[in-house]
Amino acid sequence: MGNKKRWGIIALIALAAASLFMAGCGTDRVDPGYLSLVEQQHDLPPTGELGVGDQFNLRVYGESDLSGEFTVATDGTVNYPHVGRFQAAGKTCAEVEEHLTQGLKNGFLRKPSVLCTITEYQSKRIFIFGEVQSPGSFPYRTEITIIESFALAGGFSERANPNNTKLTRTIDGVEVQVRIPMQEIVEGRQRNLNLLPGDIIFVPQSAY
Repeated sequence: MGNKKRWGIIALIALAAASLFMAGCGTDRVDPGYLSLVEQQHDLPPTGELGVGDQFNLRVYGESDLSGEFTVATDGTVNYPHVGRFQAAGKTCAEVEEHLTQGLKNGFLRKPSVLCTITEYQSKRIFIFGEVQSPGSFPYRTEITIIESFALAGGFSERANPNNTKLTRTIDGVEVQVRIPMQEIVEGRQRNLNLLPGDIIFVPQSAY
Protein backbone atom coordinates (compact mmCIF):
# COMPACT_ATOMS: atom_id res chain seq x y z
CA MET A 1 0.00 0.00 0.00
CA GLY A 2 1.41 3.42 -0.96
CA ASN A 3 2.29 6.01 1.65
CA LYS A 4 -0.46 8.38 0.54
CA LYS A 5 -3.17 5.74 0.66
CA ARG A 6 -1.94 4.37 3.99
CA TRP A 7 -1.80 7.82 5.56
CA GLY A 8 -5.24 8.69 4.21
CA ILE A 9 -6.66 5.63 5.94
CA ILE A 10 -4.77 6.40 9.15
CA ALA A 11 -6.09 9.98 9.10
CA LEU A 12 -9.67 8.84 8.71
CA ILE A 13 -9.35 6.30 11.51
CA ALA A 14 -7.72 8.82 13.81
CA LEU A 15 -10.33 11.44 13.00
CA ALA A 16 -13.19 9.03 13.69
CA ALA A 17 -11.61 7.86 16.92
CA ALA A 18 -10.99 11.41 18.08
CA SER A 19 -14.56 12.42 17.30
CA LEU A 20 -15.95 9.51 19.30
CA PHE A 21 -13.62 10.32 22.13
CA MET A 22 -14.54 13.97 22.32
CA ALA A 23 -18.24 13.22 22.03
CA GLY A 24 -18.59 10.44 24.57
CA CYS A 25 -15.50 9.92 26.71
CA GLY A 26 -14.17 11.74 29.72
CA THR A 27 -10.98 13.73 29.60
CA ASP A 28 -9.34 11.35 32.09
CA ARG A 29 -8.75 8.89 29.24
CA VAL A 30 -6.05 9.23 26.60
CA ASP A 31 -7.42 10.23 23.20
CA PRO A 32 -7.18 7.15 20.92
CA GLY A 33 -6.45 9.52 18.04
CA TYR A 34 -3.27 10.60 19.84
CA LEU A 35 -2.28 6.98 20.43
CA SER A 36 -2.79 6.28 16.72
CA LEU A 37 -0.44 9.12 15.74
CA VAL A 38 2.20 7.94 18.23
CA GLU A 39 2.08 4.38 16.93
CA GLN A 40 2.50 5.55 13.33
CA GLN A 41 5.17 8.21 13.87
CA HIS A 42 8.03 5.99 12.72
CA ASP A 43 6.28 5.77 9.34
CA LEU A 44 5.92 9.53 9.02
CA PRO A 45 6.24 10.86 5.46
CA PRO A 46 9.37 12.89 4.59
CA THR A 47 9.21 16.46 5.83
CA GLY A 48 9.91 17.74 2.33
CA GLU A 49 12.38 19.75 0.35
CA LEU A 50 14.75 22.46 1.47
CA GLY A 51 13.62 26.08 1.28
CA VAL A 52 15.04 29.56 1.77
CA GLY A 53 16.61 30.00 5.21
CA ASP A 54 16.75 26.29 6.00
CA GLN A 55 19.90 25.14 7.76
CA PHE A 56 21.59 21.82 7.17
CA ASN A 57 24.75 19.98 8.11
CA LEU A 58 27.07 18.42 5.55
CA ARG A 59 29.62 15.78 6.44
CA VAL A 60 32.12 14.35 3.96
CA TYR A 61 33.87 11.29 5.37
CA GLY A 62 37.54 12.00 5.97
CA GLU A 63 37.30 15.58 4.70
CA SER A 64 36.85 18.03 7.59
CA ASP A 65 37.39 21.04 5.29
CA LEU A 66 34.30 20.05 3.32
CA SER A 67 32.10 19.52 6.37
CA GLY A 68 30.06 22.15 8.19
CA GLU A 69 26.76 24.00 8.56
CA PHE A 70 25.13 25.63 5.56
CA THR A 71 22.09 27.89 5.05
CA VAL A 72 19.99 28.18 1.91
CA ALA A 73 20.38 31.74 0.64
CA THR A 74 17.51 34.05 -0.33
CA ASP A 75 17.94 33.04 -3.99
CA GLY A 76 17.64 29.38 -3.02
CA THR A 77 21.31 28.54 -3.54
CA VAL A 78 24.25 27.31 -1.48
CA ASN A 79 27.92 27.88 -2.27
CA TYR A 80 29.96 24.72 -1.67
CA PRO A 81 33.76 24.27 -1.96
CA HIS A 82 35.01 22.70 -5.23
CA VAL A 83 31.44 22.43 -6.52
CA GLY A 84 30.39 26.06 -6.55
CA ARG A 85 26.97 27.60 -6.14
CA PHE A 86 24.08 25.23 -6.72
CA GLN A 87 20.30 25.35 -6.36
CA ALA A 88 19.38 23.79 -3.02
CA ALA A 89 15.80 25.05 -2.62
CA GLY A 90 13.41 22.38 -3.83
CA LYS A 91 15.90 19.58 -3.23
CA THR A 92 15.70 16.93 -0.53
CA CYS A 93 18.74 16.04 1.55
CA ALA A 94 19.17 12.89 -0.53
CA GLU A 95 19.24 14.97 -3.72
CA VAL A 96 21.81 17.35 -2.19
CA GLU A 97 23.97 14.36 -1.27
CA GLU A 98 23.77 13.03 -4.84
CA HIS A 99 24.54 16.43 -6.38
CA LEU A 100 27.60 17.01 -4.18
CA THR A 101 28.84 13.45 -4.58
CA GLN A 102 28.85 13.86 -8.35
CA GLY A 103 30.40 17.32 -8.08
CA LEU A 104 33.23 16.15 -5.82
CA LYS A 105 33.93 13.18 -8.08
CA ASN A 106 34.64 15.62 -10.89
CA GLY A 107 38.40 15.81 -10.40
CA PHE A 108 38.58 16.23 -6.61
CA LEU A 109 37.69 13.02 -4.71
CA ARG A 110 37.58 9.47 -6.02
CA LYS A 111 34.85 8.11 -3.74
CA PRO A 112 33.25 10.92 -1.72
CA SER A 113 30.85 9.91 1.03
CA VAL A 114 28.45 12.80 1.66
CA LEU A 115 25.89 12.96 4.46
CA CYS A 116 23.27 15.73 4.63
CA THR A 117 21.20 16.35 7.76
CA ILE A 118 18.64 19.13 8.05
CA THR A 119 19.05 20.90 11.40
CA GLU A 120 16.39 23.62 11.22
CA TYR A 121 13.62 24.59 8.83
CA GLN A 122 12.91 28.29 8.39
CA SER A 123 10.68 27.59 5.41
CA LYS A 124 8.48 25.23 7.46
CA ARG A 125 6.81 26.19 10.71
CA ILE A 126 4.90 24.84 13.68
CA PHE A 127 2.27 26.95 15.45
CA ILE A 128 1.54 27.23 19.17
CA PHE A 129 -1.39 29.34 20.34
CA GLY A 130 -3.49 29.86 23.44
CA GLU A 131 -2.28 29.89 27.02
CA VAL A 132 1.50 29.89 26.56
CA GLN A 133 4.00 32.59 27.43
CA SER A 134 4.99 33.41 23.83
CA PRO A 135 2.42 32.17 21.30
CA GLY A 136 3.21 32.26 17.60
CA SER A 137 4.89 30.35 14.79
CA PHE A 138 8.29 28.73 15.19
CA PRO A 139 10.81 27.16 12.77
CA TYR A 140 10.32 23.43 12.40
CA ARG A 141 13.26 21.33 13.59
CA THR A 142 13.84 17.71 12.64
CA GLU A 143 12.36 15.33 15.23
CA ILE A 144 11.14 18.13 17.49
CA THR A 145 8.67 16.74 20.02
CA ILE A 146 5.57 18.22 21.60
CA ILE A 147 7.35 18.72 24.92
CA GLU A 148 10.31 20.44 23.24
CA SER A 149 7.98 22.74 21.33
CA PHE A 150 6.64 24.25 24.55
CA ALA A 151 10.14 25.40 25.46
CA LEU A 152 10.05 27.51 22.27
CA ALA A 153 6.81 29.11 23.45
CA GLY A 154 8.17 29.80 26.94
CA GLY A 155 5.99 27.20 28.66
CA PHE A 156 2.40 27.39 29.84
CA SER A 157 0.76 30.50 31.27
CA GLU A 158 -0.77 30.48 34.76
CA ARG A 159 -4.25 30.18 33.26
CA ALA A 160 -3.45 27.17 31.06
CA ASN A 161 -5.29 23.87 31.05
CA PRO A 162 -2.38 21.71 29.81
CA ASN A 163 -4.14 18.35 29.76
CA ASN A 164 -6.77 19.66 27.33
CA THR A 165 -4.12 20.82 24.85
CA LYS A 166 -5.14 20.07 21.25
CA LEU A 167 -2.99 19.13 18.27
CA THR A 168 -4.32 19.78 14.76
CA ARG A 169 -2.56 18.02 11.88
CA THR A 170 -3.47 17.75 8.21
CA ILE A 171 -2.72 14.38 6.58
CA ASP A 172 -3.50 13.90 2.88
CA GLY A 173 -5.94 16.79 3.04
CA VAL A 174 -7.76 15.41 6.09
CA GLU A 175 -7.63 17.58 9.22
CA VAL A 176 -7.16 15.53 12.38
CA GLN A 177 -7.51 17.00 15.87
CA VAL A 178 -6.45 15.07 18.97
CA ARG A 179 -6.11 15.84 22.67
CA ILE A 180 -2.53 15.74 23.95
CA PRO A 181 -2.14 13.92 27.31
CA MET A 182 0.40 16.42 28.65
CA GLN A 183 0.36 15.22 32.26
CA GLU A 184 0.83 11.60 31.24
CA ILE A 185 3.70 12.50 28.88
CA VAL A 186 5.50 14.57 31.52
CA GLU A 187 5.12 11.75 34.06
CA GLY A 188 6.41 9.19 31.56
CA ARG A 189 3.11 7.29 31.34
CA GLN A 190 2.58 8.14 27.66
CA ARG A 191 5.02 8.46 24.78
CA ASN A 192 5.99 11.83 23.38
CA LEU A 193 5.09 12.67 19.77
CA ASN A 194 7.32 14.10 17.06
CA LEU A 195 5.77 17.10 15.33
CA LEU A 196 5.43 17.70 11.61
CA PRO A 197 5.66 20.98 9.66
CA GLY A 198 2.34 22.80 9.81
CA ASP A 199 1.21 21.23 13.09
CA ILE A 200 -0.96 23.53 15.20
CA ILE A 201 -1.04 23.28 19.00
CA PHE A 202 -3.67 25.09 21.04
CA VAL A 203 -3.65 25.36 24.84
CA PRO A 204 -7.05 26.31 26.29
CA GLN A 205 -7.69 28.37 29.37
CA SER A 206 -8.56 26.61 32.59
CA ALA A 207 -12.13 26.97 33.82
CA TYR A 208 -10.88 27.52 37.38
